[in-house]
Amino acid sequence: MSLIEEINKRKNDGLFRSRKILDGAQGAHIKIGGREFLNFSSNDYLGLANNSALKSNMVHAINEYGIGAGSSQLVVGHSKPHNMLEKKIASFLNRDRALVFTSGYLANLAIASVMIDSDTVVIQDKLNHASLIDAAQLSKGRLIRFHHKDMVHLKTLLEKNKQHNLLVMTDGVFSMDGDFAPLKEIVGLCEKYNAILIVDDAHGIGVLGETGGGLLEHLNLNQKQVPLLIGTFGKSFGASGAFVSGSSIYIESFIQKARTYIYTTAMLPALAATLCHAIDLVINGSDLRQQINILINYYKRLLKESGLSVSESCSHIQPYIVGAAGDAVRLSESLCLHNILVAAIRPPTVPRDSSRLRISLTAEHTKENVADLVAAISLVK
Repeated sequence: MSLIEEINKRKNDGLFRSRKILDGAQGAHIKIGGREFLNFSSNDYLGLANNSALKSNMVHAINEYGIGAGSSQLVVGHSKPHNMLEKKIASFLNRDRALVFTSGYLANLAIASVMIDSDTVVIQDKLNHASLIDAAQLSKGRLIRFHHKDMVHLKTLLEKNKQHNLLVMTDGVFSMDGDFAPLKEIVGLCEKYNAILIVDDAHGIGVLGETGGGLLEHLNLNQKQVPLLIGTFGKSFGASGAFVSGSSIYIESFIQKARTYIYTTAMLPALAATLCHAIDLVINGSDLRQQINILINYYKRLLKESGLSVSESCSHIQPYIVGAAGDAVRLSESLCLHNILVAAIRPPTVPRDSSRLRISLTAEHTKENVADLVAAISLVK
């Protein structure tokens, strides 16, 4: 199939994607083409992407450190702000050390060159993020996927492959369904079969836990139980970039071996300096987390009262399952006519016949915003 034929097929199947051009800053209210939209598609969960204090911090940091890192971190690109950020995120999450990457995708791909060899069997949840799947597929190891959150299936696969080096990888909070990985059960199986557990908690850190430490803090799990924890600065922290955190020997191994770290220009030093302040806002953001929880309960109650389907998710990510890709697109477009922006998520991001609206509730939203959303869905569904 030629590229033109493939693109036309995507259009016919309702899978063609197009970009929206925002006129201003990210937030619960955004402008596109001069129109204002109520935005339920953002991962800016705590509303920090346009935070006035962080913007001031960024301007000050740019004046001090400039706008570029100049090189990769192993040449001359590792600056004082990078070092400060790594120490601060490690302390926040109670890890020995952390290593900063320019994106979550690169952080996860680094696993391929550091943790996986030809005798490694990588066992992943079926609904893991694409970056985790790609890390295994690009490595020298063998990838096997277990049914979503199915501990019986995971145990079977661990038992079957126990003669190999075992690596278990899972999302913490799943990005499209909003549900939580059963980490305590996974930890128990990994301990039994001597498997290394890697958790990507991109969507949990900042929102879950008393101080925003994510699903691990929520479940009271430590570094020994989850040796490698990966997170992003592109969601609750309101910026971009990511990190890998764990024991000193693991982090040193990433520094020495991770190709996506060694051969990439470092994160902007000014951004690293600003993220140090963002961590403080996350830690002290209990009122923001409380607001999100209030909105989750309110949203689900309004759906029930309106006779609409309610997802099993109890998190800030609320999927509204539609089914067919074309139907999801039409529902999203109908909501746009009411100045409400909710992205239609379609295959291959989600399984076939499970296309949906991915509704993201943030601390910047109000009960009135949520009521407007539910009323619009009731009207146009």
